[in-house]
Amino acid sequence: MLKPAFQIAIADVSDEEMLQSRLLVEVNPNAFAYVLLNQRNMSPLVVKYFQLEPSREVPLTETLREILEEDALLKRPVKETLLVYNFPESSLIPEPLFVNDTNREIIDTLHGNLQKGLILTEKIPWWELFNVYRISPDLHQLMQQSFTAGKYWHYYSLLLKSYKMFDSSDADDCLKVIFYADKMVTLVVRGGKVHLMQTFSYQDTRDVAFHLLNCCQQLGLDQSAVRVLVGGLIDRQSALSTELHKYFLKVNFEEIDESIKITDELKELPLHYFSSILKMAVCA
Repeated sequence: MLKPAFQIAIADVSDEEMLQSRLLVEVNPNAFAYVLLNQRNMSPLVVKYFQLEPSREVPLTETLREILEEDALLKRPVKETLLVYNFPESSLIPEPLFVNDTNREIIDTLHGNLQKGLILTEKIPWWELFNVYRISPDLHQLMQQSFTAGKYWHYYSLLLKSYKMFDSSDADDCLKVIFYADKMVTLVVRGGKVHLMQTFSYQDTRDVAFHLLNCCQQLGLDQSAVRVLVGGLIDRQSALSTELHKYFLKVNFEEIDESIKITDELKELPLHYFSSILKMAVCA
C-alpha cells in the first residue's frame, strides 16, 4: 500500500462525526490529498497527503485506485463529498464572453489537442468568471465510481472562492503561491480582479524566482509593494523561502483562518502546508 507523505488524524473517528463532516479530495498529476472537516465544530479530523509517481507502466488512475481501495476511511459515509481536480489545462473566461459551444476549442487552442479529454465547465462563485477545463475521462469515471454522490470542482475555482472569503484585501495587490513538490499554483489579483491563474513547473529556486519575477514584469506588479501569500510544501527556513525574501518585501506564510479549530494534531506540522485545502473545505 502506498504510504502518505504526511498525515494528521484523530483516533477513532465515530460514525456520528463522519456524518457531520465534509470530505474534500484533491487530485493532481503527482499528488493526492484529502481533508475530513467536521462542519459542526469546524474541526479537521483527518488530513492526508500522498506523493504520486505515475508512469507508463502504472498510470495515475491505477495508483489512485490502489489508494481508494485500501484507505478504509474513504469508504465510510460522510455528510458531503467534494472532488477537486487540480490540473493545469484550464481557462478562466469572463462571464460576458462565455459561450458554451466554444469550450473545447478554447482548451485545445491554449493547451493543445493531443489529449482528447473530458471538458467540464463551472461558474466561479463571487467572481464574474467561468472555468473551462479538461480532465481524463478515465480519472473522472474512477472518481464517479468511488464517490457516487460527489460534487466536482476545479482547484482554480475553489482557490478563487477561498481567496475571496479569507484572503482578499482591497488595499493590496496580491501574488498568492501554493507550492507542491515540483510545481506551484500562482494567482495574481490586482484591483480586486484576477490577472493570472496558472500552474508553473520548477526544478529549483531559480525557476521559482524567474516565474514570479516574470509575472511581476508582465503584469506591472511592484516587487516592493505586492503582498506575496505563500502556502503549501515550503519550509520557512528553506533556500526557497530565502529566495522569495530576496526579491519581495512582503512575504507572508498563509495562516489557517480563525473559524477553523486548530487541534493538537494539526500543530504537528506547519499550518501553511495545508491551510489552502482547509480553507477550500470550509467555503466549498
